[in-house]
Amino acid sequence: MQNITKTFGENLRRLRIDKGLTQTELGDKVGLSKRMIVHYEKHIKRPPGDKLILLAKVLNVAVDALLNENNGTSEEDRTDPLFSRKLEKAKRLPASDRELLASMIDTMIRKSDMQIKRPRKHKTTQQAANHQRKR
Repeated sequence: MQNITKTFGENLRRLRIDKGLTQTELGDKVGLSKRMIVHYEKHIKRPPGDKLILLAKVLNVAVDALLNENNGTSEEDRTDPLFSRKLEKAKRLPASDRELLASMIDTMIRKSDMQIKRPRKHKTTQQAANHQRKR
């Protein structure tokens, strides 16, 4: 059990950094303080199951990636070896081509994000007031 706890903290830290998040940012996204993220990364504590699931979701990995059951790869990487091979080949491209490819990928991701986000329905004044009272 000690080995899983140690591995968990290392994976959490590596995946957080890979995602470009600070401890505070990750904590904010899952409803935890920076202090708790530090505890998890330093192997002092391990999160309850519901927080473990939220951490995996925010980091875009399967829960077992945090527990080191698949070496930290995301579910997409495990299920699409063709894409993984293409990425490996792309790493050997000249720098200018890699920059162009990265720009194209960013454009596709933004396009996908825009399709996923649905416009919110406008709340009536009464609905907005009720929402504020519930907070």
